[in-house]
Amino acid sequence: MIGDLFTLLLLDPMINVLVVLNQVLFESFGLAIVAFTILVRALTFPLMLRQMHQTRAMQSLQPRVQEINKKYSDPKRRQEELMKAYREAGVNPLGCLGPMLIQMPILIALFYSIRQTLAISPEALEALSGHLYSWSYIQHAVPLEESFLGLDLRHPNIILVILVGLTTWAQTKTTISVTTDERQRAQQQMMAYMMPMMFAFFALSFPSGVSLYWVINSIVGIAFNILIYGFPLLKIEPVFKPRQAPSAALAGSSSPDSPPAPSEPARESRTAHGSGRSNRQNRRRRP
Repeated sequence: MIGDLFTLLLLDPMINVLVVLNQVLFESFGLAIVAFTILVRALTFPLMLRQMHQTRAMQSLQPRVQEINKKYSDPKRRQEELMKAYREAGVNPLGCLGPMLIQMPILIALFYSIRQTLAISPEALEALSGHLYSWSYIQHAVPLEESFLGLDLRHPNIILVILVGLTTWAQTKTTISVTTDERQRAQQQMMAYMMPMMFAFFALSFPSGVSLYWVINSIVGIAFNILIYGFPLLKIEPVFKPRQAPSAALAGSSSPDSPPAPSEPARESRTAHGSGRSNRQNRRRRP
C-alpha cells in the first residue's frame, strides 16, 4: 500500500518530469538531472529553511539546556524549565524533524527515479516503460542518451566520486556553527570528515547519473547555506535570518528563580525619590 502510494505520487511523476526535461534540454539527460535537482531544491527550500533555522536555534540553546540539566534533579521541574527556555527562544524541539521527514521521501524518490530512468539493461528499460505516462511525447522519448560531457551516466566514474566527496565536505563546512561546547565541536569535526568519505564510498557503486545528482544537490545546498548562515571568510551576511533569535533564553541563564530586574522607568523613579528625600534631610540639618 505504502509502496504503491510512493510510486503513484512521487516516483512516477519524477520519472516523467525527467523525461520531459531531457527532451526540452536538447535531449541531454545530464542537463535534465541538473535542472531537475535545482527545481526540487527550490520547491523544498521553505521546508529546508525552517529546518535549518530550528537546528541552529537548538544548537545555540545547548549551553542553557546543559545548565538546566545540571541545576535541576527533579525530572518534572527540569522538563518545565526546558520547555520554558524553548518557548522564550521560539524553538520547537520537534521543528527540526518535521521538514526533514517531509523531504526524505522526496529525496529517495528522486534517487530512484534517476536510477530507473537511466535503464542500463533491456529489463530495466521494460520496467521504465511501466512508469511512463501514456503520452506519445514521453513514450517516444526513451531510451535516453546516457552520456554527458564524455561520462557514461549508467556506470560509476572516479571523477564524480571525488566530486561527491569534495562537495559533501564543503556543504558540511558551511553548515557547521560556532560553538564553545567541546563535545559538539568534536561531533561537528567528525561529521565534517565522515560524511564525505561515506558518500564517496557509496558513489563507487552508484551510476554516475546519481553521483551527478548528488554533486549538484550539494552545490545548491552550499549556496543555500551561505544565504541562510552567511560566509564570514568572505564577509557575506545571511539573507534569510531567523524571525526570532534564542537570545531571550540565553539571557535568562543567570537563575530561573531570581526576580526580574527593574525596568528603567522604575529605577529612575526610585532614584528621583531617593534624591528628594536626601535634599529634605539636608534642609532640616541647616541652622
